[in-house]
Amino acid sequence: MTTRRSNFLSSRVFWAIAVVFCAIEGAILALAYERNIDQIELSDQVALVRESTIVVWRLVAGSSVVSGSQFPDNPTVTDPQFVWLTAALQGLRTGGEVQGLDGTVFHLFPIEAADTRHTLTDAIVRWSSFLRLHTHAPGSSTAYEELRALGPTLAGLGIHLAEKRDEASRAAMRLVILALGTSVLAFVIVGTLLIRQTRRFERSGQLMRSMMNQIGAGVCILGSTDKIADANRAACRMLGRPRRELRGKRLDEILQEEDGVWTGERPDGMPLAIERIPGMIQSEKGPLRIVTLLDITARHLTNECLQHLANHDPLTGLPNRGFLEGYFTRELARSSKQGLVLGVAALDLDGFKPVNDTYGHAVGDELLVQIAQRFTSALRISDLIARTGGDEFVGIFPDVGNRESLSFLGERLLGVFDHPFQVRGHVISLTASIGLSIAPDDGEDQDSLVRAADAAMYRAKQSGRRRLQLTAVGTPGRAA
Repeated sequence: MTTRRSNFLSSRVFWAIAVVFCAIEGAILALAYERNIDQIELSDQVALVRESTIVVWRLVAGSSVVSGSQFPDNPTVTDPQFVWLTAALQGLRTGGEVQGLDGTVFHLFPIEAADTRHTLTDAIVRWSSFLRLHTHAPGSSTAYEELRALGPTLAGLGIHLAEKRDEASRAAMRLVILALGTSVLAFVIVGTLLIRQTRRFERSGQLMRSMMNQIGAGVCILGSTDKIADANRAACRMLGRPRRELRGKRLDEILQEEDGVWTGERPDGMPLAIERIPGMIQSEKGPLRIVTLLDITARHLTNECLQHLANHDPLTGLPNRGFLEGYFTRELARSSKQGLVLGVAALDLDGFKPVNDTYGHAVGDELLVQIAQRFTSALRISDLIARTGGDEFVGIFPDVGNRESLSFLGERLLGVFDHPFQVRGHVISLTASIGLSIAPDDGEDQDSLVRAADAAMYRAKQSGRRRLQLTAVGTPGRAA
């Protein structure tokens, strides 16, 4: 709780500082922009005043004029220089667009500073007086004196405007420097906070990793796409892969689910059986999805071994009578549903008891193992043969098609005994008798089909060794 609260407060402080610096930066840049606009406006005013001063001095150099006191409402002015100078002074007073002597268009704003406007007013009065005197008494000395006085007045106005322009330029530069300094300060402070926050996250991550590595069970942190973002040492040992190899992989790329248990193999070939427990933990960065891995390989293998022992003959590894019953039931149901023909074989070894009496039970057991191996090699993938007694076997042949095909499969089983067996230095020849039945012609359940196959097998024994007998069509228990 304390950690989450401190993180929340740290986040609030960080964003508050960032917002304050952004506001200050924005205000400074706005002021700098205003000073820059003032500097541009003053530059246009200074340029126009300088051109006006040049025009006045040209007039002074080439004429003698008289005096007046105000701008005439409709002065009679024909000289283009008079017209231009009148427009220039009017533009400085009220603002607007004025074309310079070289064709440059000045976008003027009215002069507002009190001292500068006073000087401009003085210049306008003198020019108005000159125009009036020049209109009524061209060439008078009074008009000339007004014109001579106008030159210094405009020069002074240009100096005032240039000073204000330079001051605005310096102010804009200072504000820009202040903005840069504020940016640097903000960068340093925010960067320091980020570095501290990053280090805190790193320390938190190191602490979490250290705690994870102390856990005996495997723990994996999952990303948003269920890929492994990190794993502790126990998980790496359990899965047989280093952390760098696990990162970016999904667990279902390594393990497959079977009845709620995730199984697979380690790179070294060792089997794996793992139970997955999903969960969620809180961290500095928020909630994280994790999965805990429990190694149940030994228990899983024990269960598989017990299940195998319960369903298979411990000597030969073939399915036993218990497994045969369930398999028989499933295959009968499938064959009946799909309209297939199911074949059944009852097989008994001929003369097996003398082998035990002559060579001993150890040789007899090994002989049974070799026979089971040959049976397995002779069968199709879909076929099954089970050991139901000491030297008795029952075979199931799904989808045999007809009796001729079943007879062919029976001959393959008898072919197992064509070559003698090598058992502990002894060469042993053995034969077998096989009885065959077929579903649904010879029966529709396990008992009737096995009885029919047994009856056919006993008839085969009565006919001589290494015999194959099929039941008669539609007559269960009777050999064909």
